[in-house]
Amino acid sequence: MELVIENPTLFKKSMDIISDLVLEGTFVFKKDYMELVALNSNNVVMVIFRLLATNFEKYGIVEEKQISLSLEHFNSVLKSCDDKAKLVLDISNSNKLRIVSDGKTKKEFELSLIDFNDDNLQKIPNLTFPIKIVTSSSNFTSAINDLNFLEEGVLFKIENNEFFIEGKTNTMAGKINFKENTDIKSEGKDTFCKYSIDYLKKFTRADKLVNNVELSFNSDYPIKIEYKLVDRLLLGFILAPRGED
Repeated sequence: MELVIENPTLFKKSMDIISDLVLEGTFVFKKDYMELVALNSNNVVMVIFRLLATNFEKYGIVEEKQISLSLEHFNSVLKSCDDKAKLVLDISNSNKLRIVSDGKTKKEFELSLIDFNDDNLQKIPNLTFPIKIVTSSSNFTSAINDLNFLEEGVLFKIENNEFFIEGKTNTMAGKINFKENTDIKSEGKDTFCKYSIDYLKKFTRADKLVNNVELSFNSDYPIKIEYKLVDRLLLGFILAPRGED
């Protein structure tokens, strides 16, 4: 079965972000989309990726299929493929993934697959969040970059129905209030939780793909961060909270 993406830029950029977090994973090809759900090596981050069939010139998945592979090696191959060339993924062989970049030059690659079993599949946890925030992805990125000095992590905070990201060290403190272009849905109670800024910085690379970001969190609870393009893409991250030092 050959799958053809006419414009692979979105897929390639997503894989570049994901491979910086997760070393290997299992793609599941379903009727309407391909999906990757994977945990990083220390079980702190879960990545959720869906690329809808609308991105493909040729998709045609009838029966569900899975392939497991090194995401690091896959991303290395994708970096060698031209952005403006058609990208062909041949998933017919149970042992190899064939990748073809067909543009001004035709490039062909093969990747060995990892033996698949049910243990390769990760399930998205059923998490309930009392808070959901939709804001500009570029503003969110700027806030995380501005608070980069907070190496031990940052607090995501709802106070008086306003959203803040803040933190402090022995010598410095910072607090950013998201006042404009931010939609807050909460149950009205003050809420806060601390998360690793190193991982948050990795997630914000997705701001080049999507204009808005959805943030869902709770006190002493994971945060879910989602970048969505309607009918095209979901790139989401679930990050465990960071304990107070």
